[in-house]
Amino acid sequence: MSQSVYATQPLSGQGGYGTMGSKPLDDGPYQKKGKGSAYDLDGRLPSTDKSLLRRGDEYDLTSKVTMSELVCVPWVLLVLVLVCYLFAGVTGQIFILWLMPLVLVLLIAAFIRYNYQQGNSDEVVLGFMALAAVVISTAVGVYCNLAMLEELHRLNQGASYFNVLPSQEVASVLDGTSFVFRNTTSVDRSRFFGYIDAGSPNTPIYCVAPITNGEQAFKRIQYWAAGINCCGKKKPFTCGASEKRSARGALLLNSAQGSTQQDIFAKAIRGALDKYSLVAGNDYLLLDWKDDPMKYVNDLWYHSWFLMAVFSAVYLVISGMSAFVILP
Repeated sequence: MSQSVYATQPLSGQGGYGTMGSKPLDDGPYQKKGKGSAYDLDGRLPSTDKSLLRRGDEYDLTSKVTMSELVCVPWVLLVLVLVCYLFAGVTGQIFILWLMPLVLVLLIAAFIRYNYQQGNSDEVVLGFMALAAVVISTAVGVYCNLAMLEELHRLNQGASYFNVLPSQEVASVLDGTSFVFRNTTSVDRSRFFGYIDAGSPNTPIYCVAPITNGEQAFKRIQYWAAGINCCGKKKPFTCGASEKRSARGALLLNSAQGSTQQDIFAKAIRGALDKYSLVAGNDYLLLDWKDDPMKYVNDLWYHSWFLMAVFSAVYLVISGMSAFVILP
């Protein structure tokens, strides 16, 4: 039986030792240049319990993605989507609300696919973080549009009228969406009427009350404070700010825009006219009674951009923490 004998000998010009019959550890084509020894005798990376993107001295591989890129690129995309939603929502550009995130998602998906095929793990992670930023910002943008910006756009489409009299012809203010009445104007809550379709289950109550000059003798009604489920048999009229005596403003009722609801509110108005012997004008407006309609409109804009700004700041912090964990 033959027996192999190995002897060690010092490497010339080196302080370490190698093994005869094997590749030297301190030099050669299998040795990783730089700090430390990265490969074993077979030229393979040693096992490690570190995550894919946590590069220590064992690897000494240079990442193509920097910490600032991992933090800023997703955040910039998030801000871009939110700004587009903010201004597109105010101006009613609905197609931009869906076109912008769709284009970004397709581009990011192509970026992730390309870098995955190339084996660029850092870029793949960057792509997924950017994709998450676009999806999250789209969700926030949709919420802001549904909750505030759609209403703001609707109200901005109409005119604003001040010092309106209850006796003023509706034809002169039909293009209005916000109104401020004279100081003597009030909602006559004692003459409200609620209409409900008894033949349908869970049908809401459509409530109306006349807007008058404060005198009981005022009979010709053209402006109606209105709302849904804000009155009842044993419940007084509480629609909008009608309970506030100081309230003098109103907004065109949003729920009155649909033809079906318009018809139901018309039945409620006819019921109030018959019950209280009131006189109908040539036309009428259904209004959401407000304490300060101008402030309400301004608050819609303020709350929208403030929510987006706060969310952007919070996401920047979260993005920085995520990047620190991924690329310490």
